[in-house]
Amino acid sequence: MEAGLTCPNRDGTKGTGGCVYCNNASFTEGILYPGRPVEEQVRRTIASSGRLSAFRRLLVYFQPYTNSHAAPEELERLYLAAFCHPDVVGIVVGTRPDCLEPPVLDVLGAIARDRYVSVEIGLQSMSEDVLAGINRGHTVREFAEAVAAVRSRGIDTAAHLIYGLPGDTRENFVAAAGFLSGLGVQGVKLHHLHVVAGSGLEEPWRRGEVRVPGYAEYVDACADFLERLCPEVAVLRLMGTAPRGILLDPSWEKGSREMSRDVAAELARRGTWQGSLREEKR
Repeated sequence: MEAGLTCPNRDGTKGTGGCVYCNNASFTEGILYPGRPVEEQVRRTIASSGRLSAFRRLLVYFQPYTNSHAAPEELERLYLAAFCHPDVVGIVVGTRPDCLEPPVLDVLGAIARDRYVSVEIGLQSMSEDVLAGINRGHTVREFAEAVAAVRSRGIDTAAHLIYGLPGDTRENFVAAAGFLSGLGVQGVKLHHLHVVAGSGLEEPWRRGEVRVPGYAEYVDACADFLERLCPEVAVLRLMGTAPRGILLDPSWEKGSREMSRDVAAELARRGTWQGSLREEKR
């Protein structure tokens, strides 16, 4: 769903321009009724999506921009509006680690007392230098503190991580598996870097200054990551997508189903599995 919010990294609260990889149009392709009240979006989406008819327990996902970046009373109104349909049993809130102040957590915690709530928090990289270079506007420490704050309210958390950001390394990506496992997150969403028109990466990419990892490399990196991820953590996504009209690179012909199949096949080839190489903390 689209909540009509913006991002502190765009509206001047923390900065302008946003993260260099971001064009918000990348996240809105699946939203059927953007710009309409949340209640209308929920009802019309459920009514118009035949594929939902077999499911009687639905989660409303607030995805575009930063969905905890508003006054607490406004957030409460938006979140509760998602429960306008009897089949909706919970909400998933996509946000940043620096937009989860105690009053916002109070709102989420109150809703979580009798409904399901999950908060998805963008980490994107384990490198402070990379986070600064992509204009992310927060630190790894702030991410860890945000996860702890959300978990202290009994709310599930999931982390977003991108492979292939400029200046990042495979080692950093793989190391994040142990880091996230240690924080006790309930889920992870992995994304490969893609360059979209209108983002801060477009011009450097056109100049040949940005390298986008290939499909086979990303499959191998995902397998490395999963081998070190706690087996109790749900893998919610293995690849990101963007509308073809704005996607510049990469132009893979394979989608999320093929990615899941190929990563599973790579783990089977190695004789490993999720968590098989994880080092337990002592």
